[in-house]
Amino acid sequence: MVYTILKLVKHIRRRRRLGVLSMLTVLLASVICNAATFYLFETPVKPGLTLSDSFWYSIISITTIGYGDYHATTLGSRIGTVIFVVFFGLAAFTTTAGMLIDWIVDLRVKEQSGMSSIQAKDHLLIINFPNESRVRQIIEEFLSDEAHKRDEIIIVADNVNSIPFANTNVSFVRGSPLEEDTYRRALITKASKVIVLSTSYDDPSSDSVVASVASIVHYLNPSVRIIAECLNPYHKLLFGNITELSLVYTLHMANNLLVQETQDPGVTALTQAITSNLIQGTLASTEIDLPVEKEVSYQQVAVALLREDVNLVGVIRDKKVHFSFNDIDLWEGDRLVYISSERHPWSALQAII
Repeated sequence: MVYTILKLVKHIRRRRRLGVLSMLTVLLASVICNAATFYLFETPVKPGLTLSDSFWYSIISITTIGYGDYHATTLGSRIGTVIFVVFFGLAAFTTTAGMLIDWIVDLRVKEQSGMSSIQAKDHLLIINFPNESRVRQIIEEFLSDEAHKRDEIIIVADNVNSIPFANTNVSFVRGSPLEEDTYRRALITKASKVIVLSTSYDDPSSDSVVASVASIVHYLNPSVRIIAECLNPYHKLLFGNITELSLVYTLHMANNLLVQETQDPGVTALTQAITSNLIQGTLASTEIDLPVEKEVSYQQVAVALLREDVNLVGVIRDKKVHFSFNDIDLWEGDRLVYISSERHPWSALQAII
């Protein structure tokens, strides 16, 4: 039954394409034939008439605009106008226009319902749609950064029929986040980053679903960077040894922040500022991706960067975070986490040091 329906849909689409091509052919033939008869019969009485004038008359007549600057005066050109404009041209024009409008409407419906073809490259995938406010905030936060304001974003979800907000950077693919075909339509092989959101904060199986999605994404594109939301830190084992994976323990961090604010008022205001692209002074990071030519302690690095309003917060080495800079030196492969008004590549920071 399903196979029969799919064949019927494919057949209808093919018939529609053939119909448009047929009408365009008739329309083009009507324009050419009417222009030819008009030129042939009107030239003897209008010596200054050119072939371009004939085509202009033919196009303006068929589109029903009719400026009146040219009109048929001879019997032959009038008969040609009746045949090629009234009988064939107008019918072909209105039919073609109707088909094009139907095609545009159909394309728009497909876009809104997540079933249209998408063209994107180096884009961000946001998988799962827990609610509108969360997804909207993530998109606004991501696009507010100068380096990413033109990036394309594709939302993948199966629990909504359409995206309830409009953004020229955002496309929608409707389908199961656990099926390969969905990711094929979302161009997973061309994506550069993937955010996997929890299905719901009240869903006890959310971490399992997110871990499954992360595994599928990694399988389909091993080089893509995955940022996955994990509600319970004890579920870390669900994600196995997926490379290029960062886990964000959303609820755990929120609980910690509540306690911190209770003990030390003001922590929340600072945290909100440094974790938002919308507020000047953001938390950023950069990897030392160039060889280190001389031995330099991170204490010296921190002092040099501070002079340029770059506040070194911590150093990540082998997945361990270091806050004390006295006992470690600069090393290739380290990731520096800092607070600054803008993001800097390591080459720019190295010039400061």
